Amino acid sequence: MAMNFLLQVGRLSIGVSDRHQMSGANKPLLAVDDISFTIRAGEIVGIVGESGCGKTLTALSIPALLPEGVSRVSGSIVFDGVDLGALSLRELTTRRGKDISMIFQEPMSSLNPLLRVGRQIAESLELHGDTERTYVRQKILDIMRQVELPDPVKIATMYPHQLSGGMRQRVMIALAIVCGPRLLIADEPTTALDVTIQAQILRLLRRINRELGVAILFISHDLALLSHICDRMLVMYAGKIVEEGTASDLFTVPVHEYTQGLIGSIPDRSRKGMALVNIPGKVPSLEELGGIRDGCPFAPRCYSALETCLTHFPKATTLNAQHRVHCVHADRARYG
Repeated sequence: MAMNFLLQVGRLSIGVSDRHQMSGANKPLLAVDDISFTIRAGEIVGIVGESGCGKTLTALSIPALLPEGVSRVSGSIVFDGVDLGALSLRELTTRRGKDISMIFQEPMSSLNPLLRVGRQIAESLELHGDTERTYVRQKILDIMRQVELPDPVKIATMYPHQLSGGMRQRVMIALAIVCGPRLLIADEPTTALDVTIQAQILRLLRRINRELGVAILFISHDLALLSHICDRMLVMYAGKIVEEGTASDLFTVPVHEYTQGLIGSIPDRSRKGMALVNIPGKVPSLEELGGIRDGCPFAPRCYSALETCLTHFPKATTLNAQHRVHCVHADRARYG
């Protein structure tokens, strides 16, 4: 039933209208095409795929933060039983931060460079009705400790440019969770960080998920990274979800050729000296996708493509309770 899920995204399509007008096409150029997925309370779900596959637009569509010229063409987004598309701007604004929060890839472009860190966190609390000064000050220090920032009293008085990249990302996480959201959307939150800090942020997000019960939608191009934190993963290519399952499903029985390519391109000590898998070609532009939209968008790059792949996008084949794939070769899946 619907209420079993915290978030239900149903047949979502997102169009880029300004590029559509420039191209003169009869149909909108779809950056996200008819995707559906769910997230349960307390679950961590990842969306993985190359740049330009529609991951970030999918994430931004949930709190209705799509940029100008990009809009939801069709589909529904239901959060905790409420259709977000039916809410007014004021109602949506109330839910942002309080029920649904986002962590962005680059904190320096998201944090206000002219405001001290403590003031920025305070603004988020005040926007949602917490205005008592003593409470707000204590909450700021508590949340900074929770995201493992050293010396919160000092850091609260500092400006973003005075902090390291890892500390700025922790401030972003503090801003995102200070109002107690039920869903946290993390859009490539570790991409700009070195490997050591990246691991620390992943551990922090996992701890927040476990201790606070916050569901997380984690966006990344790194399948290996997602496998360390996610309960389930959605593999996305050119606006379509082509495969989904647990990390175990996808790494032990990858069915779609694209999923196999992503896994094969991950460096592994056991394959030292061996060549990494190379996926031929490139992700098609929105204009190029218009010519193959009815088929599987990966077909032009797929070693196993059949004639039907160019004209028909396969329906989902359910391989087990969690593992589903859109591929004509779904019958080749073999579980040990």
